[in-house]
Amino acid sequence: MAGKLKPTPLEAFDQSMEDAELLVDLAEAFDNTRVRRMRRELRERVGSLLKLPRREWDQLDCVESADVFVVLKPGGRITRADFANRAPLLRQAIVAGCAAFETYLGDRAIAEARKRIAGRSELPARMQAIPMTIGAWDAVQSYRYPRRGITERVIGPWLREHVSTSPSKVGETLSLLGVDGPLHKIDGARARDKGRTEADLQRITERRNKIAHEGDRRGYTRRSIDVEAVREELRILREIVAAIEKVLAR
Repeated sequence: MAGKLKPTPLEAFDQSMEDAELLVDLAEAFDNTRVRRMRRELRERVGSLLKLPRREWDQLDCVESADVFVVLKPGGRITRADFANRAPLLRQAIVAGCAAFETYLGDRAIAEARKRIAGRSELPARMQAIPMTIGAWDAVQSYRYPRRGITERVIGPWLREHVSTSPSKVGETLSLLGVDGPLHKIDGARARDKGRTEADLQRITERRNKIAHEGDRRGYTRRSIDVEAVREELRILREIVAAIEKVLAR
């Protein structure tokens, strides 16, 4: 039985973004609304249902939200207090969303480069300017189809190293594929004012960098983060990817 085909860049992006969005869903689901600990009658019923020793029933506790009711068992490492801070999940959702975007951009650019080179199309000037080391040149010579080797050993690795959510890198990558004024074209595809995409990508990139490299700190404290703000940033990343698809299709 033949194996499944590799997902397209857009399909892989969707799968990875679902991971990021699940982190936000979990953060929201575990927003504990219960003020007091589990009532005695409920502790006894749950303890009996779980077949716990009677001496442990009084140690049972729970967290509750509109989505979940979670029983905290005796001796566990997680307490009610641990559910008060949802920021770690939300911060990692931002990081995961940016990683999904960068992987998509690299995959999409490599696929476009491969198509151009295989079809012997005229290459955009920026793609022609990608440097090649002697080692890469030697590796390309070993390929039965050198044009495939150029993509796999030269263009692909270069793109993987340079792609980012940074607006300058997004612009550079799309320019390499022959798109003139790429960020402005994305603005148009999103039906946004000129400069909006650059501002959105810059804000998201700066926050991701703060999280990944500085622990999201501002002085002695950590920056606040909330569910709706993170959902919006992930939505914007999806919107920009959809716009890139439109721009490249043209």
